[in-house]
Amino acid sequence: TACGESAPPFIDNGNPGQIKAVVFFDDNQNGIIDGSETGAPSHRLALADQVGCVSSTGALNFVPTDPNGAVIFSNLKPGRYCVDNGYKTTTRLNLDAYVSSDMITTVYFGVIKDP
Repeated sequence: TACGESAPPFIDNGNPGQIKAVVFFDDNQNGIIDGSETGAPSHRLALADQVGCVSSTGALNFVPTDPNGAVIFSNLKPGRYCVDNGYKTTTRLNLDAYVSSDMITTVYFGVIKDP
């Protein structure tokens, strides 16, 4: 869901969860990762832990994606987080991710290759 939309259910049994964020080159710009589209390395993503895509520390800490276009945010308390992409996307710029205990929530960002 996009930041600000209603929350799906999530499970909190006291254990942490994870968010896997994937940035991919959206060659056909349809906002969906298709079979031939690949991950976008070295794109920066940040994680905010409060409603409205604002970090509780007041600043977003951007980290680069790996060679496959992924970032894993681990050891997260179950609840709502907002993943922020610092690039022009073919998907939404910010995506809510609801973390459940012992699970990995995956979100995808499509980007256009630089010419």
